[in-house]
Amino acid sequence: MKIKILDQELELENHPSSIEMMFAKIEEKLKNTGLIFSSLTIDGLEISVDYAHYLSQNIANIKEIEVGTKSFRELLVETMSTAQEYLQRAIPEVEKLCDEFYRGPTADSWSNFAQLIEGLQWLLQVMTAVGSYTAGTEAQHPYAQREAEFREKIEALQAAMENSDYVLIADLMQYEISPLFSSLAEQIEQVLTTEGLANDLN
Repeated sequence: MKIKILDQELELENHPSSIEMMFAKIEEKLKNTGLIFSSLTIDGLEISVDYAHYLSQNIANIKEIEVGTKSFRELLVETMSTAQEYLQRAIPEVEKLCDEFYRGPTADSWSNFAQLIEGLQWLLQVMTAVGSYTAGTEAQHPYAQREAEFREKIEALQAAMENSDYVLIADLMQYEISPLFSSLAEQIEQVLTTEGLANDLN
């Protein structure tokens, strides 16, 4: 099978042992290029998750693999835009969830609360990525602050959950999480606009 990466081509056997070898080659080729591996196009089909699983299932018949790459900046813009979309959807949901906890949570409320914790943890990862992209610049400072805020809120929510303190959970959502989400959405909007990053989406 043929592997196309950047402007080079490699030939590897159609054998399970080639999978690990291919990822090692990708890592080697991208080292010091400022590019990040983002997808594989396998015989015309783009795969962006579960690469290893897809490859191991189809290795015998694969003819050509094209390695997709992105700059860290492109990846950052996509991630920030996804975060912005998530926040716009999440803000009204947090308010609704908050009311449910004041009234007494149902099984659905707990399921949505677990999703909220996951969302907070994902946003924390976004803040960490943005912080590393802006490392050593003035722009890094607000993201480092945000990171600390997110860690603090996640810990407070988890502690309230362990104590089954529904009112505290609702209070935290109303007075801490909701304003945090709103201000973060504004901050992302500002960064995408003022840094000219929004243009990178087009």
